[in-house]
Amino acid sequence: MIFENEYFSLELDGVKMNIQEHTVHYMQVFRINFSDNRAPLNITRISSKMGKTWVSVPQGRQKEAEQIGSLIVEYFKTK
Repeated sequence: MIFENEYFSLELDGVKMNIQEHTVHYMQVFRINFSDNRAPLNITRISSKMGKTWVSVPQGRQKEAEQIGSLIVEYFKTK
């Protein structure tokens, strides 16, 4: 069975985030648009020697990727 990519909203520190899930070459990528007009962010989850972690694509917004990635995990757990 094939699942459709999700589109959902979350909030972090009073900022609404519209999140759209995409599949790119079997990789799950999330595009986040912010209500405070900061630049959109793309994140994905990777596996490394230190375990799974969220990263921004392109690199440079690691802290945001980790914070928002944790919220995305919680969203899917409670869905």
